[in-house]
Amino acid sequence: MKKFLGIIVLGLLWCSTSYANIIMQDLIDALVETKKPKSIEVANNLKSTGDNDKSYDLVIRKANLDIKDAKNIATAIKKIDQNKGPQLGTISMSFNEDLKDEGVITILNHIPLTTSVIAFVECGITDKAGQAIIDWATKTNNLNGIYIEGNDFSKDMEEKFEKLRVDNPRLNVLSTWASEEFKEMVKKSFN
Repeated sequence: MKKFLGIIVLGLLWCSTSYANIIMQDLIDALVETKKPKSIEVANNLKSTGDNDKSYDLVIRKANLDIKDAKNIATAIKKIDQNKGPQLGTISMSFNEDLKDEGVITILNHIPLTTSVIAFVECGITDKAGQAIIDWATKTNNLNGIYIEGNDFSKDMEEKFEKLRVDNPRLNVLSTWASEEFKEMVKKSFN
């Protein structure tokens, strides 16, 4: 009887919660567990994901995220993809200077190849993550934009980004700030 009642309770919970919310719950939890206001705000917005939503964007800029946060978020993103949840359209973790190469590479290793925009502006990354971005970009045909200004890339890496641009004319790759004015405008406009 207890087992039967448990099944009924689970059934009622299932009916009151959308399938998308269940699939997104690990990501929501990972964002809340950072204990950072910006991540919690993003988590609250994800709670409104409905069963008819085919995609979602994950924009967590200026949230003071670190490598540990990136690992937890990456694992949750992968679970959504494995469970055939909504597709990740855009991921922007820009202005999280403590992500570093390890955090960005972890994210890249877990996001689906259907993601169309990646942004890691001023995330404290170097050629190591730059190469990982190029490697990831060559595996997908869906990518429209790579935004990675304000990081510490060598001249050799910038040449590789230029080759990526030339080889993929429809792909927007911004690896350096166009101007100081543009940089200031971006910093003021994008939260």
